[in-house]
Amino acid sequence: ERTPAAYFAGLLTTLEKTVRGNPTFGEGDLLPAELYLLALVGPFIPHPVVRAHANTLLSLTSPLWAPLHPHAPPLRSQISLYGAIFQALDAAQLELQAVGQSFATVLQLTLDSRPRIRKKAAETIREVLASPPTPLVRHPYASRVGEWTVNALKDANALKQKAARGDGDDATSAAIHLLQFLRPVLPYLPSDVLPTITTLLLSLPRLGNPFLSQTAYVVLS
Repeated sequence: ERTPAAYFAGLLTTLEKTVRGNPTFGEGDLLPAELYLLALVGPFIPHPVVRAHANTLLSLTSPLWAPLHPHAPPLRSQISLYGAIFQALDAAQLELQAVGQSFATVLQLTLDSRPRIRKKAAETIREVLASPPTPLVRHPYASRVGEWTVNALKDANALKQKAARGDGDDATSAAIHLLQFLRPVLPYLPSDVLPTITTLLLSLPRLGNPFLSQTAYVVLS
């Protein structure tokens, strides 16, 4: 009987051949199928196996973020795969540049205009923060998410200036997406960033959008 590790090894070899060629990302192409299968197997692969093959896995998949961006299905698979990678790596490996940059990419995708991409990215960030590497109590990326949230809330509070330039609707949508992401993530953020986040959240209702105001108060509750 094939084990998850065996499937992972076979898929990784296949992915390497595809990436070294001239991969395409459309429906029915090989690379999206490989990413889908890797995302499917990822949560079942023993963490030591992922850590042992981390360099190969990162070198093959981290350059794919930009070309995958216009293609929602394989992008969702990539996000799911990286959710498994983030949770498998130890604290030292989480400091690798490719890992940090990939986490930042997933974090930014929580504000994506596509609902299914946004949902998958938000779920991934929450699951990662909820599973810090042993023996840590709080995930090393929690501070990073806290800082990003503060900056994103500051941008949301600049809504009136954006509206004056004619892009108020887009800014409102981004603010609502941010609040929807923030509510389940808030318990995993460092306590020292919470007062600033609370202050910025209390400022959002002044922007005059009823749904935005209601969502802000739900997050605070």
